[in-house]
Amino acid sequence: AFECMCCSRLMCGVIMFCMSMDPACVLPQPPTITHQSPKDYIVDPRENIVIHCEAKGKPHPSFSWTRNGMHFDMDKDPKVLIKPRSGTLVMDISGGERAEAYEGVYQCSAHNELGTAVSNSIIIRQSRSPLWSKERISPIVAQKGQSLILHCRPPAGLPPPIIFWMDNNFQRLPQSRRVSQALNGDLYFSNVQPEDSRSDYICYARFPHTQTIQQKQPISVRVLDSECCPFITLMKQREL
Repeated sequence: AFECMCCSRLMCGVIMFCMSMDPACVLPQPPTITHQSPKDYIVDPRENIVIHCEAKGKPHPSFSWTRNGMHFDMDKDPKVLIKPRSGTLVMDISGGERAEAYEGVYQCSAHNELGTAVSNSIIIRQSRSPLWSKERISPIVAQKGQSLILHCRPPAGLPPPIIFWMDNNFQRLPQSRRVSQALNGDLYFSNVQPEDSRSDYICYARFPHTQTIQQKQPISVRVLDSECCPFITLMKQREL
C-alpha cells in the first residue's frame, strides 16, 4: 500500500527523518482478482462445492456472482454461503442435495468505487461414472510373433476413469517391454507368445469421485505356435 509521508530535511536537502501520516491517506485502488477456482470444476459428491474468488482493492471490494449469464441470488438458497470479506462461495451438499442442481457456468465480479474486476468463467459439473455398454466379444486367435491390441474403450466419465487390466482373480496382469498399456487404456503386445494365451483379459475402469469400479467383458486370447488361420486372426482383431 502507498502511504503519504511527512519528511523533514536539512538545508542541503538530506532527509533527517520521515513520519507516516494518517492511514486514511492510502491511495485508492481498483479491484484485482488474486485467486480463483480452475475454469473446469468437477464436483466430488462427497465434499461441498467451494468456488474461490478473492480480490484486493482500496476500498475493499464487494462481490457478486452470475450463473449462466444471469445474476445469482445467494440469499434465495440457504445451502449457499459467501465467506466474509471474500467472494468465495460454499454450496453445502453434505445433506444429500444433488450436485447437479448447481451445475452451470459461474463468474465472480469484485466491485468498488473505482471499477470492477471479473474472474474467469468457471464451469461446475457433477462427476459421473456411466455404465459400460454391453457387447459381445469373440475370442481372438493370433499367431506367435504377431502384434496385438486389446481395446478397452471405457465409458467417458467426469473426471476420466483410471484404467487397469486384471484377471478373474483380481490380479494385475503382468506388463513388460513386450506387453504394455497405452494412455487410452488399450493393452499392446509387440509380439504375442503362447504364454499370452488366456481367457480372462479384463479391463477395469475406476471412477475416483464416485468410488466405483466397472469392468469390461473378459477377452479370450489364443496364441498359435504355427502358421495356421491367418484369415481368422485378422477377422477376430477387426471384431474387437
